[in-house]
Amino acid sequence: MRVAIVGSGRLGAPLGRLLAVAGHDVLFSDAEPERAVAAARAADGPARDGSPIEAARFGEVVVLAVGWEAFPLVMAELGAALTGKIVIDPSNPIAERDGAAVVVAVPGGLTSPQYQQRVLGADVRLVRTFNTKYPNELLELGIAGQRGGARADMPYWGDDDEAKKAVVPLIEDGGFTAIDGGGLSEAL
Repeated sequence: MRVAIVGSGRLGAPLGRLLAVAGHDVLFSDAEPERAVAAARAADGPARDGSPIEAARFGEVVVLAVGWEAFPLVMAELGAALTGKIVIDPSNPIAERDGAAVVVAVPGGLTSPQYQQRVLGADVRLVRTFNTKYPNELLELGIAGQRGGARADMPYWGDDDEAKKAVVPLIEDGGFTAIDGGGLSEAL
């Protein structure tokens, strides 16, 4: 599968690496192009780098591995290129303030991915996953699962059943056991 990583930092780089090792065609992108270049070089599999808009156009699945508060900026940049795409949201409502992580209040009593779905628009097929492990854990647990070791659970949520079905093989190929958590209203 063609997988685009938008945001090649702490989460995007290891997740893309796991998927490239599994044989998926991965295109890394980032607002800082050198991070995408480094992530593509570190991946052991079919991977390359490009711009965020190239990634959005390329991917059958687009992983938005950006900070929670960056979703509106990403949507402003990539909007039309994400129409009809399956988008994975691994973000949590956490921001950095004065060097410390702080929880961001989600407006309107929504879950974080319900809010992100509103930001992205109804034409984006959102699946929430890869958000329950710290980035270093994600890589370690994924590699262990890929090498035949114990597989950690990886829950996923979404309101589009076909999009969820398309994401399950990515979770499994990444070295995890996919666990259906239900709809976006039930997401962590």
